[in-house]
Amino acid sequence: MSIYLWSDIHIDFGENLDAIESLDAHRYQQDAVIIAGDVTHDVKLLKRCFISLTRTFKHVFFTPGNHDLWLYKKDFPCSVTKLNHLLHMCHEIGVHTSPKLLTDEAEPVWIVPLHSWYCKPEWGTESLYVPKQDEDPELKMWADNIRVNWDTLTDGVTPDKYMLGLNQQHVVREYQQKVISFSHFLPNRDIIFPDNRAKNYIPRYVQDPFPQFNFTRVAGSSELQTQISIIKSVVHAYGHQHRNKSVTLNGIQYVSHCMGYPTEEPFGPTGDKRVPLRIWPLSPSP
Repeated sequence: MSIYLWSDIHIDFGENLDAIESLDAHRYQQDAVIIAGDVTHDVKLLKRCFISLTRTFKHVFFTPGNHDLWLYKKDFPCSVTKLNHLLHMCHEIGVHTSPKLLTDEAEPVWIVPLHSWYCKPEWGTESLYVPKQDEDPELKMWADNIRVNWDTLTDGVTPDKYMLGLNQQHVVREYQQKVISFSHFLPNRDIIFPDNRAKNYIPRYVQDPFPQFNFTRVAGSSELQTQISIIKSVVHAYGHQHRNKSVTLNGIQYVSHCMGYPTEEPFGPTGDKRVPLRIWPLSPSP
């Protein structure tokens, strides 16, 4: 068995959905795939995608991203309700959203999905925020401001705390085998910024196209890193940033492989984004 990673597959774009539905099922039928969030806001389309993936891969794992919890046409009263609906739907389809031990390979390994959200700097010290010159502190261009609704959360509970709290039962347990964890959002600042030392690093932009947008305001949470360390992950996969990389820090290999938008380059440091990336068994990091 090989374990593959894909994130930010954004199947609202027809060519992205075509790439997924045209995968060779014979090639992947004994394998597992991790989908690290941002599939689509459209529940019916998401279900279609997951059914296709379960026919292609032996195991499919998922944790939602921010786009998956966007609300349209008042289909759900809040993002918490939609989250619960998605988790129930995944269970019915056979998509894993909780830890599972894969034993049908030479070395058994746990796959541990971790729910996550970003911590804004005004929410707490767990934010990955780094100041940026001339940034817009209100993030007016950030669609989550109008597409996501957390109004049903208890007063004082921020979305990042709520999502990380869903992981607690999985974090306190002991894993006797190696652990591959994954989240949509980022767990630390060190993986946000490009590493110019990487032999295959390709600068994406010569000039910042959105000088007022500061991604670190909505990147992730350092508390997620704490959970990753507690369960002793050997690999942690993530998405969200559309900046693919594979780097080892403090004994953990962090890897991102986002399909992204059709307007983005199809190839990056982790290879062809139109196909999933094999992340297990481990390959040497760049």
